[in-house]
Amino acid sequence: MLSTGPPSGTPRDEVVILIGYRGCGKTSVGRRVAELLGWEFIDTDEALERETGHSIREIFETRGEVAFRKLEAELLARALAGRRH
Repeated sequence: MLSTGPPSGTPRDEVVILIGYRGCGKTSVGRRVAELLGWEFIDTDEALERETGHSIREIFETRGEVAFRKLEAELLARALAGRRH
């Protein structure tokens, strides 16, 4: 693996973001990767459902995809702000 970051042992901000189609395994793979690395795992769908009190399906049906994507992007920006892993 090619590394362009700081030398080994130097703190650095690293994240892994999984994107893909519904049902392709992002959550399963993400949970396992986070477990192996000892990192926090955030599922944006679960977080949005908690924040809004509505299911993803309800958000799509009542607000539409554009609004969902905006909520998703805002949540991701907040989740990544000032975090490591």
